[in-house]
Amino acid sequence: MAVIKFYSVKLRKSVEVDVSQVTKVMLKNGRPAASAVDPESGTKMFKILSAADAALLA
Repeated sequence: MAVIKFYSVKLRKSVEVDVSQVTKVMLKNGRPAASAVDPESGTKMFKILSAADAALLA
């Protein structure tokens, strides 16, 4: 399965989240972004997507 790397500020480390758990959002300026919940701590994470990551969610 495909995964996307997020950075958890609370845990201070990179966390891999499965694509099925990620919600794709669009910023006001038109850039794609992703939102997910950290599986370990339960906090929200946010990431501005690269072109490669955006293709995984499309």
